[in-house]
Amino acid sequence: MRLFFIFLIACNICIGQQDLNKEINSLRDSVLFYKNSDPDKALVFGFEVLNIADFSNPIESLVGVHAQIGEILYYRGLYADAISFYDEAIRLFLAIPLEFRDEKKISLPPWILVNIGNVYYINNDYEKATLKYNEALLNFKLFENIKNKNFGISTVYDNLGSIAQVKDDFELSIEYYSKAYEIRKENNKIEDLLFSELHLMRVNMRQQNMFNVNNHFVEIEKLYNQEKNNYLGDDYSKSYTTRNYGFAYKEMGNYYFKANKYEVAKDFFEKSQELLSDFPHELPPVQSKIAECYLGLKNYTKAIASAKQNIKLIKLNLYNKSKINNYKVLEKIYHEKGDFNNLIKIKDSLLLISIAGYDSNVGNKMSDLETNIVLSKKRSEINQSRIIYNTYLFILIICFIILAFSLVSLRLNFNLEKEKSKKIFNEKLIVENDLNYKKVELLNKSKFISQRNKNLNYLLESVEDNKRNSSSQLSLKIKHLLRTENLNDRFEKHFEDVYPGFFKTLIRDSNKLTQNDLRFCAYLKMNLSTDEIAKLTSISIRTVESKKYRVKKKLKIRKDQSLTGFIHSI
Repeated sequence: MRLFFIFLIACNICIGQQDLNKEINSLRDSVLFYKNSDPDKALVFGFEVLNIADFSNPIESLVGVHAQIGEILYYRGLYADAISFYDEAIRLFLAIPLEFRDEKKISLPPWILVNIGNVYYINNDYEKATLKYNEALLNFKLFENIKNKNFGISTVYDNLGSIAQVKDDFELSIEYYSKAYEIRKENNKIEDLLFSELHLMRVNMRQQNMFNVNNHFVEIEKLYNQEKNNYLGDDYSKSYTTRNYGFAYKEMGNYYFKANKYEVAKDFFEKSQELLSDFPHELPPVQSKIAECYLGLKNYTKAIASAKQNIKLIKLNLYNKSKINNYKVLEKIYHEKGDFNNLIKIKDSLLLISIAGYDSNVGNKMSDLETNIVLSKKRSEINQSRIIYNTYLFILIICFIILAFSLVSLRLNFNLEKEKSKKIFNEKLIVENDLNYKKVELLNKSKFISQRNKNLNYLLESVEDNKRNSSSQLSLKIKHLLRTENLNDRFEKHFEDVYPGFFKTLIRDSNKLTQNDLRFCAYLKMNLSTDEIAKLTSISIRTVESKKYRVKKKLKIRKDQSLTGFIHSI
């Protein structure tokens, strides 16, 4: 009887593990599906895998999810986080017993090494990038039956060629690109051949060898049109051949833009935009270049319209560089026109992007609300399937032996308590994340107001130094903005959201406190140091200390108690 019970438990564990693996595989597929079209949603599914996975018994799907999360973070500019996930992917792969590894899928670690090399490359650490590329190359060559072996080797040669190109070693660069081309020529895959032609076109462009550039571009067009005949309907627009063809037009546009031939450059960029329309994550840099071309042509109307439209379309922090470029176009136009009102707005926007970039992390790059909705829905579906499965299992076991019912019931109760605890923990985590976000937002608002006032003062001084009658009205407007800034900002509202009832408590203790006194107490509550308060409010450290003494006196605080300690006790 005891052996029978052990057998039932073992079967239950085995079935449960299989169910968990199916769950992970399904979520992995969701990550792959949304990786390019909706990276935020892909991250949601990826992090859900991390919540349910058994890391003591890793599978290749779990390795793949880590690699995909790393890739998404890489494209968002979160390079340290990306490398962390890449390293964990390799560690988990090595933890899989040899008998459970698929030799055809052993290419996963080499590709991860390539991606780590890409992180170092984008950060200009070419020495470390070269080491990782060569390590990946060795792994690709090591196994005979490795999946996509030749494609991996040619990719590494391309990357090594790019490093040589950056170092102006054009001979070595062409050597690597040519090696990649020969490998791809053997496979006779047109999209790969086109990619090699694109690399060779770029290196000749760096050498100012436009004869060879034009020859490679003609070959790219030939390959594109040749491949087009193999596709039906709209599928061709979504192919990598079309994407690489769009890159070729982008490179030609960059060349003529640098040569100040803005009309020709604009035509190339517009064609590139058309070809990349089914690759939205590739569009922002091209669209910002079109706005810059209009600026170079002094067509300010179209430049403004294009830049504003681009800013409206850019949603992810990933494209902050493109967003900044569009704001720069507007800044140049408004400065040249003497439109100081719009110029101030543009400078404010650039300042906000800078502050947002400083405080960015994985947590605040996703919408909390959307994330929680998707997670809750997915968790509900998973729980529902588990309930149905456990019910059937319960009925099956009860048909054989009553004691098995007790075992299953115990397991169900344990799972329900575990889910309940996890739910409570997640809800607590959401509240804490929301509170931390509001604290950061509150501090950023204060920094923004301070910097904005400095910009306005600078503009005011410039206008007053001009001593023109036409500037008097603008001068009055700026002075009005400076006088009303503290009235218009929502600092108190944001602060009350984080520390409800704080101001009411202070006013109850003393009715002598001014609005500035309340704001000063708020800064102390936010754990700002004397130096930070001085910088934020543009006053001296001695003035801050005097302010502390006056406020303490108004609040009638004991001499042996500090003002900061009293503030934090509220």
